[in-house]
Amino acid sequence: MTNKINGRRYVGYSENLEYRFEDNRKVLQNGNFTPKHILLIDDYQQFGEEAFISGILEVTVNNKSLMQQRVNYWKKIIQPEYNQ
Repeated sequence: MTNKINGRRYVGYSENLEYRFEDNRKVLQNGNFTPKHILLIDDYQQFGEEAFISGILEVTVNNKSLMQQRVNYWKKIIQPEYNQ
C-alpha cells in the first residue's frame, strides 16, 4: 500500500488478497489498525482513501512460512515507513 501524497508505504502479505484489501480498507476507515501502525492510521484519516493505492509485489504459492519470508525480503528492499 502506498500513500500517493507523501510516498509512505506499507508491506504485508495475505493468503486471500481480495479479503486482505477489503479488510485493510475497513480497518483503516475505523482507525482499528494495530497501534504500531499509528502513522498509517493518521495519514489515512488525514488524506482519505483516495490517497492510497494497493498493489501486489509478488505472487507465491499459498504457504504462510514462504510468504512471511518474502514479505521480510520486500521490507528490507523497500523499507516501508508504515511498517516501522
